[in-house]
Amino acid sequence: MKTFSSLNRSKAAAALILSAIFLLMFFCSHMSDLVADDYRYCFSYADGSRITAVGQIFPSMQAHRSSMNGRVIAHFLVQLFLLLPKGMFDLMNALFFAALVLLICRIAVWDGRVNVLLQLAVFGCLWILQPDFGQVFLWLTGSINYLWCGVFCLLWLLPWARHYLTGAAPAKTAQIAYLVFSFFVGAYSENSTVALVAMALLFLLLLAFEEKKLPQGWLICSLALILAGFFYMMLAPAETVNKSAEFRFDVLVQNFIDNAGFYLRFWPLLLSFVLFRMLSLRAGVSKKLRRLSLVYLFGSAAGHFVLTFAMYTAGRSTYIGLVLLIAANVVLAAPLMESGGVRITAALCAVCFLFSLYAVGIGVSDILRIHAKLRYNEELIIACADSGERIVQVPRPYPDTRYSAVSGLDYLNTEDPDDWANEYMARYYGIDGILAY
Repeated sequence: MKTFSSLNRSKAAAALILSAIFLLMFFCSHMSDLVADDYRYCFSYADGSRITAVGQIFPSMQAHRSSMNGRVIAHFLVQLFLLLPKGMFDLMNALFFAALVLLICRIAVWDGRVNVLLQLAVFGCLWILQPDFGQVFLWLTGSINYLWCGVFCLLWLLPWARHYLTGAAPAKTAQIAYLVFSFFVGAYSENSTVALVAMALLFLLLLAFEEKKLPQGWLICSLALILAGFFYMMLAPAETVNKSAEFRFDVLVQNFIDNAGFYLRFWPLLLSFVLFRMLSLRAGVSKKLRRLSLVYLFGSAAGHFVLTFAMYTAGRSTYIGLVLLIAANVVLAAPLMESGGVRITAALCAVCFLFSLYAVGIGVSDILRIHAKLRYNEELIIACADSGERIVQVPRPYPDTRYSAVSGLDYLNTEDPDDWANEYMARYYGIDGILAY
């Protein structure tokens, strides 16, 4: 156990593991091509022209609020990165994934300690349990909307969690930047903001109950600004039309049942949370950490089940529920690794990581296979366009796993050549149409 503890606390080993995760995700991002909405966001929502300068993105996003949704901060970044070389996104995306793993691992630890096995387990949970992995972590449009959002949410939550556990507050100058960041996060994504607001309210209740005093001003202001960002997003004309479910009782009940089915896909994390709760009581883990774990569990459920009121739920929509559920487990697992629960906690983390190794193998293999097919299609389209052909036929690739960014997306429609996916891909390559078979 002494040898295990030494290796598990090695900062060099932790840095090596995080570097390996970064390199893996950079490779997977680099092997994931532009698909579906990526081609649509290459064109302005204002006038339909190809975006060639940053200045064109502003009117495009203004029109986006009326025709698509109010998530203009995320989609501004999408159109910005589509202007840049693809390698810039690949680099940033790998950094964000590594940051997500690191932030989840640091969610309840403030003294600089590292936990290598927990870091591997967090990576394993993300790789195994995210239903639409390619859409959430590799697809350019999807990653900026979901993966990057998860990082922003955890960054916003860190000062709240730290204040709750230690009473510490950001410096005055940092508080100003944090308040601006609060509006940014609030306007980034609908269900993630609901999760954050629910958690913030619970934090305030816990602080009032435990400390018997009014919360500090920066907490109230950050909550107010995240709500301001949320309302800025939700009051966009397109939100009511394109995002809301039909408000009939039977529809909402069915949506709730469907979302419960999605959430139960995370059953390994739900079971491990129950186990960690029982072990934490026996091991004497502090009440604050046990309550903090419940705050993250509550946020996970709130961010997920608010989708009951959405028009539809896709696997990628469950991202914030998964991230916060992993964090809820980590809050308990980290102190258990220091106490009597170390053996069973370490065993669960090791099993999670070992399962992920197989999933990584089949996932990377499928990503490479689809990449080769998409590159073939791209080269065929360019060659045909150069020879003067205006209508091009290409085969539609079908992924075997959820790790390819194409999985579940409208890469090309094989039945309707006038479908939006076919139209914008044809416009991107400067031809009249693309037929898929």
